[in-house]
Amino acid sequence: MPKYEFRTVQHTPARVVYRFLSGRFLDGERRTDGGYLRPGRRVLAESGHASKWAMLPGWQRQAWRLGTPIALCGVSSAYLTSPDLTAGTAAVLAAVGGTRVARRARAAWRMRRFNAAYINPTLAALTGALGDAPVRLHVSPELGSLVPRLVKPMSPAEKAVRTWYGEHVEPAVRWAPEHIMRALWLAQKKASPATRWLEQFRRPVDSDTGPRIELLTSVPYLTDDQRRYVSSVVNAKIPAGDLNERWDQVGPQVRVTWTVRKRPPSKVGYADLSARLAQLAEWEYFLGLGVGGKPVTISLKEDSPHIACSAGSGAGKSVLAQTVAVQVLARGGRVVILDLKGSHRWALNLPGVDYCTSPEQMHKALVALARLAEERNSRALHESEDWDPGYRVFVIAEELNATFAKLKDYWSEARGTGDAKVSPAVRAFRDLLFMGRSAKVNVFAVAQMLTAHTTGGPESRENFGIRALARYTKNNWQMLAPEAGMPRASRTLGRWQIVVGGVATECQVAYLSPAEARLLVHKHAAVSPSAQSPLMGADQEMSPRQTTVGDSVSAVVDPLSETVTLREAVARGISPWAFDATKKRLQRARKAQAPTAPAPVGKEGLADVYRVGDLVIWIESELVA
Repeated sequence: MPKYEFRTVQHTPARVVYRFLSGRFLDGERRTDGGYLRPGRRVLAESGHASKWAMLPGWQRQAWRLGTPIALCGVSSAYLTSPDLTAGTAAVLAAVGGTRVARRARAAWRMRRFNAAYINPTLAALTGALGDAPVRLHVSPELGSLVPRLVKPMSPAEKAVRTWYGEHVEPAVRWAPEHIMRALWLAQKKASPATRWLEQFRRPVDSDTGPRIELLTSVPYLTDDQRRYVSSVVNAKIPAGDLNERWDQVGPQVRVTWTVRKRPPSKVGYADLSARLAQLAEWEYFLGLGVGGKPVTISLKEDSPHIACSAGSGAGKSVLAQTVAVQVLARGGRVVILDLKGSHRWALNLPGVDYCTSPEQMHKALVALARLAEERNSRALHESEDWDPGYRVFVIAEELNATFAKLKDYWSEARGTGDAKVSPAVRAFRDLLFMGRSAKVNVFAVAQMLTAHTTGGPESRENFGIRALARYTKNNWQMLAPEAGMPRASRTLGRWQIVVGGVATECQVAYLSPAEARLLVHKHAAVSPSAQSPLMGADQEMSPRQTTVGDSVSAVVDPLSETVTLREAVARGISPWAFDATKKRLQRARKAQAPTAPAPVGKEGLADVYRVGDLVIWIESELVA
């Protein structure tokens, strides 16, 4: 049968009407693997495109085709019966429809920009391996959220405008969305018992049906060098992170599919941090897990001595600071917290922590820290290159935007005749940023909008080589990480972007409850002698192998072998519960004959005495349970 007769038979009026009424495509071409009840998930080779309309199941297309004329007839009949009510309803529906049309137009514009920035250059680069052969490249719309946006350099005028916007406008604009997001996170937390119970009724989703990149070419075969070239081009031109690659060269065409690796887990906790702490060097710190469950670590020696943290309210800035601080304490360092609002209750009365809550305390602390760092740097000039200045001091500066204002107000009131106009605390903070690496004094700066004005100028802010961002805006990203491509901000609580050396890494930060944070410090105390507070004076600095007992210096004993009563354990923070609750839990553990229940090793009056190490093991088992 001639070709033109074949096409005529396939497109008879009866067939076209049948396809229209049954929800099929009018040209009879099958574009996806979907059916009448199942939506399309994969684009087939015969398809020229795969729009959202093509991905719909057949019954939805049928409903639109049959429902639209019926709805028009119904609206006409209603208008003849009640014109005023029909006009009001039509106005409301037009407003809703206009909003949806605007959103779709915005999405189409974004897709056009996405194609211009990624798809078209990729197709042009593939001609080096495929020549003039027809190539079809499909990128799932969901994948657009994983691909960083291309960042253009900013002019001085744009920097000034963005800085002004970030300091004066953006805090007010972000207030409502941040509180709405915090309410959603609270609702998710409250509903978590029910959602975990419902998980067992959900069918597992095939990971092969997720967001993907598909390339189809009519070339019958590609050599190993050509395949490597195609893979390198796609990974370089469409930077969607770690991708799984699969080639299929069976048949007259070559198909290659890239699927996204498993995203970071939704929760990382105490067990993940405790298991990896001993495997890291003293200057390396575990933050959480990234794509495919890969650990994300930072180095305060090789990456940067200081960390900048910028995120909206409730995004977990204090949790990120706590994750690094507990590792510093567990290794024998000290933590100095400058906090006006009390975000780190886990650290109250914890050995090795100096908690400053008033501007006067913060002023004295920063001046003492700058003096300590200066003396360590001076000593380093006369020592060998591998000289260790001593224990590490980790400074958490919470809410710098408000803290600096308080410090300036305090100095304006306390300044005497002849004193400098610039606050010594502000000057000391800037000095720490320039000499923290060799002195082992590291700053963790926390702010909702970490502008250059907040840190003392662009030169000071450049010392933050590690930058953590969450729930960021385009303006915030452009100011803090303009050299890195900007991924779409995640709505998952605890999901951060860690930017080091111009590369952004997605990370689910480890969350520790206050009890777990204190337990981790006590658990690793055997290899971590407590260092002297730097606020007592830099001239009293001690070796990390010594500890203070009264006014004398003695050798360190194993802290886990120390004996304490339950009341002393509660007072020192070893037990996260109140004394009565700790006593009741211990009684239940003994009654159940739990293997981790500690046995008393002596008496102190009428109270039993326990070994600290035995208490730590038992408390950890209780928390895990």
